[in-house]
Amino acid sequence: MRPGTWYEATAGTPPATDPPEAVAGAEVDVAIIGAGLAGLWLAGALTRAGARVACLEAGAIGAGASGRNGGFCSAGWACGARDLEALVGPAHAARLQEMAIGGRDAMAARAFADPQAQARRGILTLGLWPDPALPLGPEAIAARVRGPRYRAGAADGTGFHFHPLRLLHGLAAEARATGALLVARCPALPRRVAPGWAVAGPALPAPIRAREVVLATGGYGLGDLPDLGRILLPIRTFIAVTAPAEDIIAAHVPTDAAISDTRRAGNYYRRLPDGRLLWGMGISAFGTDRPERIAARAAADLGAHLPGLARDLEAAGLGFDFAWSGVMGYARHFMPFVRKGRDGLHLLAGFGGHGMNTAPAAAEALARGLAGDAGALAPFDAIPSPPVHGILGRLAAEAHYRMLRLRDRLSEARARG
Repeated sequence: MRPGTWYEATAGTPPATDPPEAVAGAEVDVAIIGAGLAGLWLAGALTRAGARVACLEAGAIGAGASGRNGGFCSAGWACGARDLEALVGPAHAARLQEMAIGGRDAMAARAFADPQAQARRGILTLGLWPDPALPLGPEAIAARVRGPRYRAGAADGTGFHFHPLRLLHGLAAEARATGALLVARCPALPRRVAPGWAVAGPALPAPIRAREVVLATGGYGLGDLPDLGRILLPIRTFIAVTAPAEDIIAAHVPTDAAISDTRRAGNYYRRLPDGRLLWGMGISAFGTDRPERIAARAAADLGAHLPGLARDLEAAGLGFDFAWSGVMGYARHFMPFVRKGRDGLHLLAGFGGHGMNTAPAAAEALARGLAGDAGALAPFDAIPSPPVHGILGRLAAEAHYRMLRLRDRLSEARARG
């Protein structure tokens, strides 16, 4: 098993960043805590508008969920369309769906303009039981995937998949080129110091002074950020990547489209440019991050859904070279929190489950809100902030996910008769 993620192994040289000692004591308009997709997109939007910005990341750039996910981008939110309308009302839901489409299109424009992002068109959604919303039948599915359990499907030509860490590296370079201070491996926390904020951490010889602060950390560091820890749960998902086996994989997955199934904690997978298969699975409020256990689970999962591919890989003596987990920030309603605080502490987090299009859209909205657009954040203001209740919330989430898996198994069993 190779260390780290496949993305880290293939991302190339990390982007240049500013050393902590060079930015210590700096005075900025906005300090952003977190250099994932949301934070970097916001940094670029604000600096292009003329703001002085510092973006600080506790680890490497893109080391969190933004740089270690499946690499899928399509329209929509993690919260389903019906649930979203019930949550915020029809008018706000319609505006949020427009934002989600705009975020997908903005990401597509960015990804396809950069060959390093390795973007490919197409997402195929498959169902393990008949579904009138999925018009593709068994023959059309078999032309794309050799999976005997799939009963229905739908193809999305507007969705795409890409190398998220490479794209983040490009965004980081662009934000810094437009004037943002970008600091990696610099954990930092904000502290109210009227009339603004002091952002301090062990790597900073002196605090950064900021008029406003944005928390954009996702599922990491929630224990240190009570404003987010009260409303977000850290939820793990798991990914493994096979050894190179282009001909074998192409024989069983003869499509360049990324593939996912309709279960809440279902599988998502795609062929990679170097002849490997990325296999994503599962969702857990606890879960292990040991690569060997993740790879073993991926092997069992692959055998259950693509048995022919699993057999051919085993016969060739090939398995999984990489395995890792990622921690996402999830709210109880599966929607993010994009808030402009009255005291200058703002939120841009909670994009777990569907963040590659929604985080850029939300970052653009927050940038407009910080610039004085009173209506830019109205749809997000309508989203409630229910507490997650700490460990009790994680236990409840785990029970919920297990119940969903049981319901999925029952639905598939009924479909088989």
